[in-house]
Formats: sequence, structure tokens, C-alpha cells
Amino acid sequence: MRTFAMTMLLTLAGGTAAQAQDTYYWQPLPAAAAGAQRMYFPMGTPITLTTRTELSTKDNKAGDRFYLEVAEPVTFRGQVVIPAGSIAVGEVARAERNGHFGKKGKLDIRLLYVQTPWGPVRLDGHQAKEGKSGTVASIATITLASTLGFLIHGTSATMKFGSTVQAYLAEPLAFTATPQGPGVAMTYVQPDGRSPLDAIAASPAPGR
Repeated sequence: MRTFAMTMLLTLAGGTAAQAQDTYYWQPLPAAAAGAQRMYFPMGTPITLTTRTELSTKDNKAGDRFYLEVAEPVTFRGQVVIPAGSIAVGEVARAERNGHFGKKGKLDIRLLYVQTPWGPVRLDGHQAKEGKSGTVASIATITLASTLGFLIHGTSATMKFGSTVQAYLAEPLAFTATPQGPGVAMTYVQPDGRSPLDAIAASPAPGR
């Protein structure tokens, strides 16, 4: 099995994830062996991520970027293609703060890309969180005590550190597979642990 080592430098400007800049150092890939095949994981291939920071409608706003990491390695025939711990980047799409009259916070995120030894690859994926509403209590308070209901707030929406987020490749991921007998020059394949295990189509590579 081939493995990859990664050293990551995250320079945080101003202490916010939204301003973070990343530099990634991957161990050089081994030279392609004779008979190595150019493979592609197709669009829609699932990747499980976890968040590396806590997000909240109290502390974050739309446009803030944040880090996630790959929770499980993505492999093909025992070869690691995307190592566990690879860094992914997401963005806060909506952050509505909680407010008066029991209004609850609403947080939506979207995924942007993941860093791999084969280069950055765009991701697709969304997740939403909501706080707890205090509307019922607010209405009851207004009924009993006039404008006191104005003082009742819903709670902020929060995504905890280590939360699981399901991602999908938004474009094919090209990689060089170790030789496995006679092969096709360019083939779409599925990662280990998913069906079918081998090529789902032997077709020319997409224009890239």
C-alpha cells in the first residue's frame, strides 16, 4: 500500500478562519511504475469529513471559511488516494442570529474543495443547523405580560467541533493506480468498500 505524508502550515491572519491561508507540503509521489493506469473517481464519489472548529451564528457570518478534514482514507485496491486527515475547506452560506420574540439562529454551510496528493478537488455538500425556538414561550409571555415577550430569545445555531459532514466529489479525481494486470488507459472506478469495486466504465478521460 502506498501512503502519503503531509505537513500542513495554517497561517491565521487576524485569528479568524475566514482569513486563513493554507500551505500544504505533500511527500513527492512515487514515479509511475511500468503498466500504471490513469484512473478517475467519478463525480458524486462520497467522502466523509469532520469539522476542525466550532461554528456558530453568534461568532460566524456568511462568507466565513473554515477547515474540515477527511475522516477516513479513500482507497482503491488498497492504495491510499486521499489520506485521512487531508484538509478540506468550507464556507458559511448563511448565518442568521437568534433574536427577540423567540427567533432561533439558522446556520447553513457549503463545501468548497479538498486538498489531495493529486491536487485540490472541488466538493459538493451542504449542511444546516438551527437553534431552539422560543416563539411559544414568547407568545405566552406577551399574552400574560404585554411586551415582556420581546425579551425572550431563541438560541444560536451551532455546529460542534468534530461534527460529521458528508461530501461528494464535484468533479472527477484523477490518480495513478498501481499496476493490476492488463488495463485500460483511463478508467472510472469506485473506491474500496463501495459497490461495484472495480471500474464502472472504461471511457476516455474528461477534458481537464
